[in-house]
Formats: sequence, C-alpha cells, structure tokens
Amino acid sequence: MPNAAYVLEGALTVEKKANGQKRTLKAGEVVSEMVDSAHRGYTGKEGVTLVVFYAGQKGIPLSKPAG
Repeated sequence: MPNAAYVLEGALTVEKKANGQKRTLKAGEVVSEMVDSAHRGYTGKEGVTLVVFYAGQKGIPLSKPAG
C-alpha cells in the first residue's frame, strides 16, 4: 500500500542499503515510502514527528509478509 509522510517537526534521515545514499528531510518536507528497496530511517536526539498518509483500502494489509 503506497504511503507518504509529511515531516511536521524535527528531521528524518533516510538511507538506502544498496548504495548508502542518504537524504535528510526537515519540517515541511514530504517523503514517499521506498517500496521493494531495503532502507532505514533514523533521527537525532530531537526525534521527528510525521503525519503519514496511506493510499489504500480497508482490509488490505499495509505491507506484504517477508519471505
């Protein structure tokens, strides 16, 4: 299920596992979910507040099981 997040406050760094590419998002910016790509997101000591929007349908899982 596709989703996007709006950074309400703080900062979030997203890093792709395959190439180590990083992007830091700050308040007022938007990030869309990276699908089928190993990645991680992390913050500093201040943390981050996100508003996440899901474009889906009731009863459909947010993600497919690993495996």
